[in-house]
Amino acid sequence: MAHADIDPTAPPRRRIGAVVLVQDPAGRILLVKPTYKPGWQLPGGGAHAGEPVAEAAERELAQETSLRLRISHFLALDQIPANPTTGTAEGFNIVCDGGTLTRSHADTATIPEPARTELEDLHWIPLGQLGEYARPYQERRIRAALHAQQRRESLPLLHHGTPIL
Repeated sequence: MAHADIDPTAPPRRRIGAVVLVQDPAGRILLVKPTYKPGWQLPGGGAHAGEPVAEAAERELAQETSLRLRISHFLALDQIPANPTTGTAEGFNIVCDGGTLTRSHADTATIPEPARTELEDLHWIPLGQLGEYARPYQERRIRAALHAQQRRESLPLLHHGTPIL
C-alpha cells in the first residue's frame, strides 16, 4: 500500500514493484490516482522483502481497489533508474496480468478507506484517453503490456522455480 513501510531517508537500493493491468469488458484500463505524485497509474506497489511478486500484486491490488484476483503471469518488466532528486531508488516494476473482468466484477472496484490517504480516485480509462491520464512513461509501460497481452506473450511468475498457479 502506501510507502509508509519504506523509510524515505534510507530507501532500499533496489525496489521491486508489482503493478496490475486489469481491463473491463469494454477494454478500458483500471488506473488509480495517487495523492503523493501527479498522474494516474496502474494499481500496485512495492513488494515486501521476501514476498513473491504474485502475492505482492494480489495484496496491492486488493488494498488499492478492493479487487481480489489470482495473479500468475506477467506482461512486462520495466526498469526504473534511481532519481537522486526525489530519493527514489532504482527499481523494477513488474506489470502483472489481471485479465479482463466481467462487468459486475469491474463494478466492485473501489478505493478501500485505509487507502484514501494515498489514493484520491480510481477510474476505468478508455485506451484512446490513456495519454490524458497517465504520465508518458506510465503510458508507454501500459501500452507495452497491452501489446504483449494481445499477442498472448505473458510469462509465468515463478517462485523458486515453481510456477504460481
